[in-house]
Amino acid sequence: MAAGVDTTELDNDEVRRKAFLSTIRRALGHDADSPSPKPDSRPICAERLLRQVEPDSPQIISRWIEKARGNGMTVMEATPDGAAGPVMEFLTSHKARTLMVNFSTNPVPTIEEKLAAAGYELHHWGDPDCVQQAFTCDASLTDCRYGMADSGGFLVWSTPEFGRSSTLTTAVHVVLLPKRLILADLIDAMPGILRDNGGIMPSNAVVINGPSKTGDIEMKLVTGVHGPKYLCVILLGE
Repeated sequence: MAAGVDTTELDNDEVRRKAFLSTIRRALGHDADSPSPKPDSRPICAERLLRQVEPDSPQIISRWIEKARGNGMTVMEATPDGAAGPVMEFLTSHKARTLMVNFSTNPVPTIEEKLAAAGYELHHWGDPDCVQQAFTCDASLTDCRYGMADSGGFLVWSTPEFGRSSTLTTAVHVVLLPKRLILADLIDAMPGILRDNGGIMPSNAVVINGPSKTGDIEMKLVTGVHGPKYLCVILLGE
């Protein structure tokens, strides 16, 4: 666990989660304190009707790019060694100089050194003041778990090492996404979610499909209300 991270809120979330699940188990007639029995096999479904993208489609990456740009994301491509260039290009276009850096499982070697050498001020999730810094930094730089070609979105989930604030509180968000992690849809992502979380769903898993948007009663679309206004994804090739 990262040094300096207060886990009290996470512990309280777990207590509330268990109480919520116990209520559901009682309503279903199960033992409130025991997990519901798992089915012997995955339910049979007509995947051709449910899924927009075939898991082995050669157009998965191109479809993801098309959908992501249609959702309002800026999409750039780079190699891992060259990722700092487009990151700095996007940050410069939005006059961002202070960064909250938060990598879960896919850090890119040397990118932080290059950003620091270029004069960017870097803060990290796990630092003692990381929660406060998440609200004051100009931008955040994170990785993500998977991309999903059906919607052009990407998936993140919270852990003690990956705080949800790092994807919500800054006006500018830059995401690093290896092309190999672009899947057809959430159906293909579920095994990885369960594998990486001990067989259970994480307390906070989010599919981000673009910059934050909302509409009022007059049907006026406003961006950046409850999340980043500017979102850039750097696709990383081999």
